Amino acid sequence: MPARYVMGIDVGGTKIYAGIVDAETGKVLATARKRTHPERGVDFFSQRLLVVAQEALAAAKLPDSESLLAIGIGIAGQVDRAKGVLLSSPNLAQGLRNLALADLLQKAFNVPVVVGNDVEVATYGEQQFGAGRGYDDFVCVFVGTGVGSAIMQGGQIRRGFTGTAGEIGHTIVQYGGRICGCGGRGHLEAYASRSAVTRVLLAELARGRSSKLRELLKEGDSAIRSKMIARCIDDGDELVIETVTEAADYLGAGLGSLATFYNPQCIVVGGGLIEAAPLVLERASLRAHEAALPAATRSLTIVKCGLGDDSGVIGAAWLAARQARD
Repeated sequence: MPARYVMGIDVGGTKIYAGIVDAETGKVLATARKRTHPERGVDFFSQRLLVVAQEALAAAKLPDSESLLAIGIGIAGQVDRAKGVLLSSPNLAQGLRNLALADLLQKAFNVPVVVGNDVEVATYGEQQFGAGRGYDDFVCVFVGTGVGSAIMQGGQIRRGFTGTAGEIGHTIVQYGGRICGCGGRGHLEAYASRSAVTRVLLAELARGRSSKLRELLKEGDSAIRSKMIARCIDDGDELVIETVTEAADYLGAGLGSLATFYNPQCIVVGGGLIEAAPLVLERASLRAHEAALPAATRSLTIVKCGLGDDSGVIGAAWLAARQARD
């Protein structure tokens, strides 16, 4: 019986998340995760990546008769897919530029390794096992540390001439506006990501605005998690609801522009902020339909991703299994 278990790894600005996946069914057998802390440098990041991968494999307790078929990794940033290299990433430290991820993992586990953009592999996961099933033309948009997206066209990822198609987070929603993590101004990511929401909330807290966040944040801690935002919304926190609503309006403007320009069958929206706060998708969907040309949204479906936090892990594993068997 051929090997069917594959490791999928999802690397974002906040966490490294790995899982052992049954490539036939998309079922996740075991997982492991740790905070990314890219600011601590390439050696720390590389070691942490290997530790998370090893912990996931150990937790799966595969029988002696089974072996790992391959490893797939999706990482936030621009990648050289042929060489398995992370070229750059606005949401990871500059020191991680030109990082040979495939070589690192291949040496440690002695199996084929496939590297892709994090949203790209998550889109494969949604296509095969999630909310994208049944659609030939759809776009996945993930809202987390940044805002990323990928285009599924005719059942295949549309990568563009230089391989960077789908970077909706770096489209402009306010010319000359806020500085984005990439250095540009007025990008959607600077208004609609969890990082953007965090910056606004911390600034308002510094000005003296009242919020439940003061109770939830530890002394000296500036990391506002999606779960904290969700708790505050549930408690009717005026500042958090106001800030998240503004972010959702910008996200809706971006989705509406996407619908008008590309005219997809469906937009699948996911990410930590979407999972934690239903208000974001509800409001963004409303604004998207208001902002787009009516003909573009007449039959458009905007839905939450079906695999939740596992989209990237499952998609990376599926992609690696497909390439290992080709």
